[in-house]
Amino acid sequence: MSSTPDVPPLADPDFAPTRGFPVRESALLIAAAVFQLLILAGMIAAATTARHGADRMLVQVIPLDPRDMFRGEYVILSYGFSRVPAGGVEGLPGPYTTDNQSEWHGRAVFVPLTPIEGREDRYTSGLPSVTRPPRGVSFLQGTLETPSEIDYGIETFYVQEGGGPPYEAAARERKLWAELAVNRHGHASVTGLVIDQQPTPAEPSQPQP
Repeated sequence: MSSTPDVPPLADPDFAPTRGFPVRESALLIAAAVFQLLILAGMIAAATTARHGADRMLVQVIPLDPRDMFRGEYVILSYGFSRVPAGGVEGLPGPYTTDNQSEWHGRAVFVPLTPIEGREDRYTSGLPSVTRPPRGVSFLQGTLETPSEIDYGIETFYVQEGGGPPYEAAARERKLWAELAVNRHGHASVTGLVIDQQPTPAEPSQPQP
């Protein structure tokens, strides 16, 4: 009985290797990586530009509920000037409600900063206003976000993992200061946190209207 030699199966005529796909996929991955690097470089350049020529100022951080102070590895910062005083923002009559939200929400707010006598680089804040302070007066520019809160873009700061508890304790004792780089337009960024060895008394409450 004769044996039939093994014959290799015929190639599938409908199958064709997609040789170009891996090349296209690699190109897309490289383009995505380059795009992310460009975004990172842009963020670094923007931060560097914002700090160029900026003034260094220390402003006091007020205590928060410990449960709210840390989110991941970011410290949540709050300041006395972040709160809208009982009398509202000067030049912007209240009350601020949902009925007149278009009149107050997103409005630019300016807060003058005054050096604390005998405390190097440390500043205290004045009353918020919609009018920009005169030349020669240091100030911060924020945005009225809610009827009770003004946002300045300095409310968070990254810390190394596990490095938050000392800042939390310092804030409770009113020894925590945020180091700001403030440009001539009043825009600021947090460049560091300073734990003061000299406790600072609480600022007096804003006068009632």
